Amino acid sequence: MDAKAWFNLSLFNTPRAGEYFEYLVQGIDPLWSLTDCKARVVEVRDETHDTKTFVLRPNARWQGFEPGQHLHITLTINGVQQTRTFTISSTPYEWKQQGTITLTVKRVPDGRVTGWMHDHLSAGTVVTLSQASGDFVLPKEPEGAIAYFAAGSGITPIASQLGKLSACKMPVPATLLYFARSEQDYIFGAELKALAQAHKRFTLHTIAADGGHPDTHYSLPQGMISADHVRAALQDKPEWVYVCGPHPFREQVKALLAEQGYPLNRVKEEAFGLPPVARVAGEKVTVSFSNSHTKASTDQPGTILSMAEEAGLKPTSGCRMGICYTCKCTKKSGQVRNVVTGELSSTGEEDIRICVSTPVSNVEIAL
Repeated sequence: MDAKAWFNLSLFNTPRAGEYFEYLVQGIDPLWSLTDCKARVVEVRDETHDTKTFVLRPNARWQGFEPGQHLHITLTINGVQQTRTFTISSTPYEWKQQGTITLTVKRVPDGRVTGWMHDHLSAGTVVTLSQASGDFVLPKEPEGAIAYFAAGSGITPIASQLGKLSACKMPVPATLLYFARSEQDYIFGAELKALAQAHKRFTLHTIAADGGHPDTHYSLPQGMISADHVRAALQDKPEWVYVCGPHPFREQVKALLAEQGYPLNRVKEEAFGLPPVARVAGEKVTVSFSNSHTKASTDQPGTILSMAEEAGLKPTSGCRMGICYTCKCTKKSGQVRNVVTGELSSTGEEDIRICVSTPVSNVEIAL
């Protein structure tokens, strides 16, 4: 132990003096913090049957955002801190004028955090936020048309961008193709329709997987995404294409764009959910968590994070999508595959993100 840590431990009963004073200021006002960005929930709004918008008022430590960026929110659930990543659905103008931001959260089936947020996160609750980050943002000065493909809750960063374009009087043409399970599942459906009526340069197409209402005339086919949809989005020869939604949807959009000759280096995408985890064929693999003296064996491995949690461990994690590096651990031996990139690791010691790593051999993790 170094001299500074020894001094702090002797004087404040903690190796970091900031933790002692943090406890004191939190006792005065939960929004005050010497180290973290805190935010108070000021309103909760229902969007659809399984989606809510949480209006947050961050404290002065929060530095703002660009439309399309995301943040990490940390909540205390049953005495355990849980961190998840969500994109910001509001615009910077709301932040500057009202001091609030919004997170629009879809309940994930069996989701520990999203379910808790829907059932328990209410006005008055104080949460911890990270600063905003991410490069799913608009050009500083858009010059050409923009096309958007959104599926489900993938509309949230796009809604933020469209809000900014609207505030700037829609400086370039924008086309949105929004896919959902049914007409009842369009998040911000009324707001998007109002935006299309207010701006001639904004074109909205809603596509329902269930075929839509039989008595309604649609400008594009309903159902699953097809070449017809992509051709409609490319009519204005967009400078950029933005894609946000589940992994299979994003892959379909990019494949169809490539078929139409659109350059994929002009496509920006935001990940909503991980791709399916490749299963290891043959014998079981064993992950040894050496620091915890715990092992997990299976012939159908998921991510190492999920295996650790199923084994009763509580590793630190954040976004669960390989973005924030909160879950980084040292792999002592064995080989893993990154489920996002498909890359195989070496068999030696190295740091890995356990939320996006699945074992392809017996693995030892320092956890």
